[in-house]
Amino acid sequence: MSKRSAFTLIEVMIIVALISNVLLVALPAFIRSRNMAQNTRYISDLRTISGAFEMYAAENNKYPVSATASVVPTGMSIYLKNIPYTARNAIGGQWYWTYNSAASPAAIVGSLSPFTLDDVRMADIDTRIDNGVLATGTWRKTDTLNVQYTVEQ
Repeated sequence: MSKRSAFTLIEVMIIVALISNVLLVALPAFIRSRNMAQNTRYISDLRTISGAFEMYAAENNKYPVSATASVVPTGMSIYLKNIPYTARNAIGGQWYWTYNSAASPAAIVGSLSPFTLDDVRMADIDTRIDNGVLATGTWRKTDTLNVQYTVEQ
């Protein structure tokens, strides 16, 4: 008689339990680090885009006219070349430019529509960009779907 070696059902269940415990510990850390990386990319893109609009204003003595989400404002294509302005931003929204609105004279808006904003995540970004208060400052929450970075006050 030959003896077969194999795992018993109990041994397989123990292995599955150990793997699931490791995942329960590792998954939140993975999600936090992914969100931090996305936030960092968002901030970097926002600063680059802001610099492009400021460069346009310095060279043309005015800001470009407003444009809707994911549409490059007239005259900005050369300044936004190699910048992912028309693509979804790092936190899932779209960029758009607003000029002479009631909220501020010149601002880059990060619309997250159709998603609502995660206030904890937005507060982290606000702390790294501005004053840490979503209601005030150059980077603030304007409603449940939009945040804006004021280029000119």
